[in-house]
Amino acid sequence: MISIIVPIYNVEKYLNRCLESLVNQTYQDLEILLVNDGSTDNSASIANSYAEKYERVYLLEKVNGGLSDARNFGLNHAKGEYVAFIDSDDWVDLTMFEKMMLLAKEKNADIVCCDMEYVDDEGNREYSSGGSFDSIKVKDHPEIISINNSACNKIYRRKLFDQVQFPVGCWYEDLGTVPKLIFLSESIAKVNEPLYFYYQRTGSISHTKNEKVFDIYTCLENVKDFISYRTEDKRYLDEINRMFIIHGAELTTLRIKDYSSDREEFLIKNMDLLEKSYPTWIDDKIIKEYPIKKRIVFFLLKKRWIKILLKCFK
Repeated sequence: MISIIVPIYNVEKYLNRCLESLVNQTYQDLEILLVNDGSTDNSASIANSYAEKYERVYLLEKVNGGLSDARNFGLNHAKGEYVAFIDSDDWVDLTMFEKMMLLAKEKNADIVCCDMEYVDDEGNREYSSGGSFDSIKVKDHPEIISINNSACNKIYRRKLFDQVQFPVGCWYEDLGTVPKLIFLSESIAKVNEPLYFYYQRTGSISHTKNEKVFDIYTCLENVKDFISYRTEDKRYLDEINRMFIIHGAELTTLRIKDYSSDREEFLIKNMDLLEKSYPTWIDDKIIKEYPIKKRIVFFLLKKRWIKILLKCFK
């Protein structure tokens, strides 16, 4: 059985679409745990109507604690051999869990993932790969810990969560959790189809400065500590260091550059935190794999030549 955990908070506009894609799955050995995280709109009523109509749907109520807290709460109630996490404004292909479970059993996989599509309000779709592989042993390929870190395009053997929880109160909760689960797994398999549809709401990406953007380092440091405590295999540490570059130097820079104020201050702080976590990041061989324009950006960041950098983005 798969336990599908759906955290819910003020999503009355989108919840029916999500739940319809779950109750109509071709795979029926499911329990669908709807975790109402203190919604103040009509979400709880919608969720309750599904719980009353479908035997496999259960409504769980809790005070508001955020996405990670809701997922952890759902895990405490899950009974399935595998678990999945679906965000309540997204939806999935009706064959998603049938295809994933078939592969999980065929490959005896601890985690099965799939590709995704990002969908905006106008119906535009952008393909997002879940990684380029079919079935692998984690110990033979430590680089797999840095694949698409979304928690939602995967099913997981539930016992993996005996050692892992989502970090409450942090942004980037997926990045702080999924690499640990992959590390603990023996094997991972992949359905090479986009079965998860991630809805990008208009205006959902904030251009307002927020110190929470730096939670990325807290999450990655926690991943590094978790894995370093359990293995001396340097290949894992090398991969985590590269995640600091990908998510810190690259993606966090791209986010901060769109802030409406204090961009220079935040970009300098981002570099300070990156170099505290990974002092020699600029010498990592992954840097040479980037196109020349991004390498120039990295050079300007390293030098703290922020005014020049921001002109490059205009």
